Amino acid sequence: MRRATKITIGSGAILLAAAAAGAAAYRWKAKGTLVHTASVGQKNLASIVTANGTVQARIKVDLSANIMGQITRLNVKEGEAVRKGDLLLVIDQARYASAVDARRSAFEALEADLARQQEAAAQAKRDLERAEAQFREEILPAAEYDRIRSQYDQAVAAVRSVEREVSRARADLASTRDELVKTEIRSPIDGVVTRRNVEEGEMVVTGTMNNPGTILMTISDMSTIEAALEVDQTDVPQLKIGQSARVLIDAFPDTPFPGVVSEIASSPIQGASKLGGAATGTDYEVKVTLLSHPDHIRPGLTVTADITTATKKGVMTVPIGALVLRQQDDASRHPPPSRDRSADGQPESVASRTRDVEGVYVVEGGTVRFQPISTGIKGELDVEVAGGLKTGEQVVTGPFKALRELKPGSRIIVDNRENTELEM
Repeated sequence: MRRATKITIGSGAILLAAAAAGAAAYRWKAKGTLVHTASVGQKNLASIVTANGTVQARIKVDLSANIMGQITRLNVKEGEAVRKGDLLLVIDQARYASAVDARRSAFEALEADLARQQEAAAQAKRDLERAEAQFREEILPAAEYDRIRSQYDQAVAAVRSVEREVSRARADLASTRDELVKTEIRSPIDGVVTRRNVEEGEMVVTGTMNNPGTILMTISDMSTIEAALEVDQTDVPQLKIGQSARVLIDAFPDTPFPGVVSEIASSPIQGASKLGGAATGTDYEVKVTLLSHPDHIRPGLTVTADITTATKKGVMTVPIGALVLRQQDDASRHPPPSRDRSADGQPESVASRTRDVEGVYVVEGGTVRFQPISTGIKGELDVEVAGGLKTGEQVVTGPFKALRELKPGSRIIVDNRENTELEM
């Protein structure tokens, strides 16, 4: 019985405490909304776009074969340095060497036949010249002259026919020699074997229009490294070629490396993302060339890059958390500066007049007013104020719940003590 009595008393105490807290909250609410504030000041701002990506060589070549066959010799390992022209691997040459021998024999036979036909044509020409002299002296009958002339014409036609066959045979021989040369895969650049996909004894398959062939290996020139970043579509318009960047390679976390934006894609990333998973279709590839990099860097290392898109010194700023959006009707008494007309000077449309207006709540005594502002570049924590505020004015910066519920004219209680929870 005593235990039950204790429980009842404890429950009553809890209810009394809750009631007291509720009463205190009501009294605070009646006086005003608790808020944090900050002064409009001046700072140096840097607008930064942050993106993730991977490291790759600026120049890399994926090697594939133009002929089919078995790999009979493999001269390099992954990670090995190579020079331009070095023999990397050999595909079975027996069939292609035999074809070259056969075409060479056919070509040589036709050349010999051409030499015989040319000699016959030369003899026919001499016979015709003698016949012409005898025919003019009326020694040779016309019928005999016509026969000799016809033999000459046939000899010339035979030479031309064999010449055409020799040309075709020469082209066939060159083609088979080219196929034989293609059995030897050589490095097209100085670099490093950054990927080797085959082993000695494997069959090489050539590609078709719909089916890619075997990628034998990748040669990368590691002297120039770039970070291939995946940048969100909302950040792409801020980027320009030549902007500076700070690249942090996850494998070398203690040293950031300087870079410069060298390429901005015109189309979004499709298919698979280099960071894993499927591409969303809303990211664009941006390449940043590293101005320096560690000696033992490897393709595929993940990176985080901060690209500086704009910098300004001594500009008026407010914390980003102070910005709020209100409907045009709520802010109609305070139109945003320089935004009452469109870019061409014409009155704004109905659609534009009903848009949300960006602004801040300015403290005026114990109340607030909504002040539309025009903004410039955004830093990590602050945003530039291009118009609508004066240095030294106090603006509400939080908490989020208070900013969401405030209205022009709302009473407030400013409490900027650290670690204060303002949820009422």
